[in-house]
Amino acid sequence: MPEHLTMHPPLPDTKWSAGSIRITSRTVRAEEISVRLGMVPDEQFEQGSLMSPRNPSSARRETSVWIRRSGLGSDSRLEEHLTALVRLVDGCREELKRLSVDCDLELYLGFGSENGQGGCVLPADLLAEVGGLGLDVVLDLYPPSPEVDVVGG
Repeated sequence: MPEHLTMHPPLPDTKWSAGSIRITSRTVRAEEISVRLGMVPDEQFEQGSLMSPRNPSSARRETSVWIRRSGLGSDSRLEEHLTALVRLVDGCREELKRLSVDCDLELYLGFGSENGQGGCVLPADLLAEVGGLGLDVVLDLYPPSPEVDVVGG
């Protein structure tokens, strides 16, 4: 076995996933999105606000942003995050359709794995529900971090 392989323990099989609904708009304020959907976001930012509030010279947001997370832990499966988000907005179908005229509606799913392996099954009926809500699906995949060579070469 090559020496550089014996210097590092095997990578753990640590996986994580996350999910949120992200609504952005150049014309509808984040505060208005909350009122129209009848729910409070986990995060919201208004168009023109500073990207980094502690840095007055930072860039300003080009759109208003409204974010609601699934509420599940990172150890939940991607399918579980998706199901929770669909259930969260299922009663808002008509308002989501109205918002889609002036807003981008995204179901944002993130996945990472320390060993670079992983996958999931998103059932067809669940994907049909997402389509019925008018949400675009964004998959944000995080590859494993590069190993640091402790030997220096």
